Amino acid sequence: MTFHDIYRSEWQGTWALWVVPLAFLGWLRLSATARERAGSAAPDVRFVHLYSAVFALESLADSFATGPLSRWLGISGTAAGTATMVFFVLVGDFRVLLLLFRLGRPERTVTSVSRSAALWTLLVPLTALWMDFGLRAIFGELPGQTIWVLYELAFFGLAMFLRNGWIPAYAASNPPARIAYLRAIMSYVALYYALWATADVLILIFGRDEGWGLRILPNQLYYAFWVPFAYFLFFSRRYASPIASTQTSR
Repeated sequence: MTFHDIYRSEWQGTWALWVVPLAFLGWLRLSATARERAGSAAPDVRFVHLYSAVFALESLADSFATGPLSRWLGISGTAAGTATMVFFVLVGDFRVLLLLFRLGRPERTVTSVSRSAALWTLLVPLTALWMDFGLRAIFGELPGQTIWVLYELAFFGLAMFLRNGWIPAYAASNPPARIAYLRAIMSYVALYYALWATADVLILIFGRDEGWGLRILPNQLYYAFWVPFAYFLFFSRRYASPIASTQTSR
């Protein structure tokens, strides 16, 4: 059995990605600590709790809708299947930017930061499409996966820009621990995009089956571990005390 066979299997593409989110959702439901955070007087604490519950469910829906459900409905590989996949890719990037913008400026409302996150979400796909068009104009026909490599590289570049330049300016009024938290979550995002891009280069340019094996790791980081990572890091001893903002937010 090759890494490609393993990667394309339903257990890897869906069910293995459900273990951590389901366990995390169970913990949110049953833990007294989590219930206390859900009712906290601190808006940031309530936001992170609600955000985590919503996007843990979204991660389950993503791997299911783009995997088994698309196959059962017969839309896998069709325009409808591609549209479903693209929709969830954009939602996956939106969730990162929503968390970043909301916690970087706690005084802004969720509605306001949602608009900003939605606009920024469009930046990477538009950049990737522009680069793909340019490369095809120069080199002619390219593999279909090229657009995804460009997307991965573009978001890696955006994540590093946000981490190293934008966050210190945007969140400058926050305590150092808050800025460090935001930079840490963007390092995490940059990591899974860098791994995806590396894997796809191994597959497309070098024809290495190991690239499919490598792809399993960023899949787990993206689908399974992103929400628990962002949640537990937020409440960790290193970051907890200065980030429970008491400012009002809607």
